[in-house]
Amino acid sequence: MIPEEDAVRKFQQVLGRVDPRLVLDRGNIRYMSDPYPGVEFGLRLGDAGVLLFMPEADLAAGDWETRMFKRMEAARHYLEGFPLAKGTGATGPHPGSRTPPRPSRIGRT
Repeated sequence: MIPEEDAVRKFQQVLGRVDPRLVLDRGNIRYMSDPYPGVEFGLRLGDAGVLLFMPEADLAAGDWETRMFKRMEAARHYLEGFPLAKGTGATGPHPGSRTPPRPSRIGRT
């Protein structure tokens, strides 16, 4: 089991390299053993947030920085798609735009 302090240190180290706008949500960090060992953590970009999971095997591997960097880049890209990431320079849908409604399935046979 990786100590929480080590996981936080590793997260902070990589987040600074990926994007300094990304913030680790320390209130959402917890070690999990079931069904897979690892660390659950929150990540924020502006007001947008996501809860993620990092397997212990990735945190303890010799190439942990490379593994974590790829995952944090993917998380940043994901968060940039949310309007709540506004003010961070993220590109998401225009605040006034709407996705077209999906056709209703009600009444179809």
